[in-house]
Amino acid sequence: MSAQKSKALVGLCLLEFLSWGILFYTLPIASTRLSTAMGWTTSVVPTAYTLSLLSAAFAGPWVGRQIDNHGPQKVMLWGVILGAISIFLSSQTNSVLIFTIAWVLVGVSQAATLYPPAFAAASQWFGSNNKWQLLAITFAGGLSSTGFAPLTAHLIDSRGFEMTFMLLAIAYGALGWLCIAFLLKMPWRKSNKTANDSKNHLRSITSERGFTYSQVALTVASIGLYGTTLNLIPLLQELNLDYQDAAFIFGLVGAAQLLGRIAFIPLGSLGTSTQRLSALLFCSMLSLLVLGLTNESMIWILCGALAAGSVRGAQTLAIASTVSERWGTEAYATIYGKFNLPIATGIACSPFLGEITAKALGSYQYATLLFAALTFFAAIVALRN
Repeated sequence: MSAQKSKALVGLCLLEFLSWGILFYTLPIASTRLSTAMGWTTSVVPTAYTLSLLSAAFAGPWVGRQIDNHGPQKVMLWGVILGAISIFLSSQTNSVLIFTIAWVLVGVSQAATLYPPAFAAASQWFGSNNKWQLLAITFAGGLSSTGFAPLTAHLIDSRGFEMTFMLLAIAYGALGWLCIAFLLKMPWRKSNKTANDSKNHLRSITSERGFTYSQVALTVASIGLYGTTLNLIPLLQELNLDYQDAAFIFGLVGAAQLLGRIAFIPLGSLGTSTQRLSALLFCSMLSLLVLGLTNESMIWILCGALAAGSVRGAQTLAIASTVSERWGTEAYATIYGKFNLPIATGIACSPFLGEITAKALGSYQYATLLFAALTFFAAIVALRN
C-alpha cells in the first residue's frame, strides 16, 4: 500500500475514533447526570438520542449521493463542523426543544462521518479487496468507547456537562479538521454517467428482488439482535444476576464485536455473499436461542452474550462487503445509504421494541425467543434471494 493510501487509512481510523467517541457515545454516557442537572424527566435524553439515530438513518441516502458527487473529504468536513456546532449548541440551552433539535443535527453529522462514508471512501481508495482496511476502520470505531467513556465521565464529574460538551465540541472540530485536511488527500473519481443514467442505474439495483430481500432480512435480524443485546442488563437481572455482573457481561458484548470482525476477514472469502449473510443470520439466531433458553448458568450466559456480540461485529463488515460485491463500487455511497436505511432505522428503534416486546410477553427471555424465531425466518429470506 502506497504512503498516500496509508495516510488516508490512518486519517479514516482517527476520524472514526473521534466521531464514534464524541458524536455517538457522549449522550448515553452523560444521560443520567444530564437529566439530573437539568431537572428533566428520565425520558428526555433517551428520546433525543433515538431521534438523533433516526435522523442519521434517514440522512444516509442523501449523504451517500453527496459523497458520490463531491467525494468523502468535503462531506466529512461539513459533517465534522455540523457535529461540533450542534454539540456546542446543546451545551448552551435549557430548552428541551432546542436540545433535541441540536442532537437531531448531530444525527445528520453522524451520517456524514461514521462508518458509511468511511466505507465508501475505502471502497474506491483501496479497491474491492479491502477487508483488512475495513477491519482497521471498524476496530478504531470500536475502541472509541474504551477511550471516550472514562474520559467523558471524568470530565462530567469534574467540570459539569456544559463544560464537557463545549470541550468535546471544540476538540472534535479541531482534530476532525486536521485529519481531513492533512491525511485524507486521495483523489476522488466521480461517475461518468449523466444524472439520468445514474438514477436509472440506482433504480435497477434497488428494484432487484435480492436487494429488497436482503434489506428485509437484515432489518428483522438487526431488530432482534440489537433489541436483545441493548436490553441485556434487564434480561440478565431476570436470571438473578446482580447489576454489576450484568453490566460487566454487557461490556463483553462490545468487546466481542472486535472478535467478530477479526473472524470475518478469513471467513469473508468463503462462499457467496448470500451464503455468508444467511450463515451470519443463522449464527445470530443461535446466539439469541442460547440467551432465551439458558437458566442461571454463567457459562451459557457468557457463550450467548459473546456470540451475539461477535455476530454484531461481523454484521457491520458483512453489510459493507455485500454492497460492493453484489453491486460494485460505482455509486457505492448512494447504494449503501439506500440499502442501510431500513436496517439503521430498525437498530435505532430496537431498544424500544425490545422493551415493549418483553413487557407484552412478560419476560425478556420470551422476547429473546420470539426474536430468535423471527431471525430464523430472516435467514431463510436472505438465502432465497
